[in-house]
Amino acid sequence: MIFFKLKIYLRILTASWSTFGFNKEFLRFLFIRPVMLLFNSITLFLDNIFFPEYRKVKIEKPIFIISHPRSGSTFLHRLLTQTREFAVFEFWQILFPSLVARKIIAPFIMSSIKKEKDTFYPKEVGHKMALSSIEEEELLFNHTFNTQFIAIQTSLGLGNKDFMDLVYSDNQPKNVRQKTIQFFKQCLQRQIFYLGKKQILTKMNYSAFRIKTLLEAFPDAKIIYIVRSPYETIPSHLSLDRNVLDFQWGLKNIPANRLQRYFERRYHYDVQFYQYIEDLISKGIFNSSQFMTLSYDLLKNDLGKAIEVILEFTGIEISQELRKRIQEQIKMQSSYRSKHRNLDLEEFGLSKERIAKDLSFVFDKYGFKK
Repeated sequence: MIFFKLKIYLRILTASWSTFGFNKEFLRFLFIRPVMLLFNSITLFLDNIFFPEYRKVKIEKPIFIISHPRSGSTFLHRLLTQTREFAVFEFWQILFPSLVARKIIAPFIMSSIKKEKDTFYPKEVGHKMALSSIEEEELLFNHTFNTQFIAIQTSLGLGNKDFMDLVYSDNQPKNVRQKTIQFFKQCLQRQIFYLGKKQILTKMNYSAFRIKTLLEAFPDAKIIYIVRSPYETIPSHLSLDRNVLDFQWGLKNIPANRLQRYFERRYHYDVQFYQYIEDLISKGIFNSSQFMTLSYDLLKNDLGKAIEVILEFTGIEISQELRKRIQEQIKMQSSYRSKHRNLDLEEFGLSKERIAKDLSFVFDKYGFKK
């Protein structure tokens, strides 16, 4: 596993240098990131000395929300976790999964939150991210350098080499898959121990490509797969990534050919996302008790029914307070209008005809309009 992490780390440095030269990101990964990795590694080890009880925590029937990015998974995840009834992660807890580290860092984090200086991505980007916000557990894999988020949160996706080894997680070498999922499992154990909440409810879109590995580690898991028309997800996803790249570096500072190459790669892996899920379904990998498909349109147009379907499938019980919050959201749904504008497909070198052709199997199966 250490060789895998080192390989990705060196590729990030190479991509940063070849794209931007001697800049802040290059220095951050050359000096600051190794210090952060060392700090987290040491404190994670110290957890075994100061909090050994966490290792005895049992993870039972974890729930994984998985969907193509921009399919409503963030909305559903935050809706169900707003009353803090489940073992979920605030972003700062993802940054510092160690229990010992949190003891050290918490006062500084709370001070930043209190001063409202905790925003990482503003809402204008398309997904607001702050230290105190509930975020997707997929980000935990940043600590292992084994998630597609690495491709957009660093220069890796702009480099000369593609990032397919971070996409097809189920096809990675056995030791890499096992070490990665072991780290993830221990993070969940720590969080259950930390919060005193037993039910895991995660959002892990990119882990669609590691579903088989997840089921090996958590055979009693429940998977909720939200499916939405590619005509809506793909331009939204590419627009979000464009906004993130602009926010981090400024589009004018990214060579045009590298930017377009990133969008082409991103589109290809977006297509593969749908293909991978459908291949697993057709092969009968899942049974009805562990996998359900949820229509985005149902989530949008009949939220009450969607929630009841989810509760019946997962078997979880929610408080009256959460039911009240959900009812309030249902009343808001009818008048809600998205303020986020997606860019035209042509800006990414795409067309509706190409999407319809490449993803005809999705349109045909789910009845999405072409």
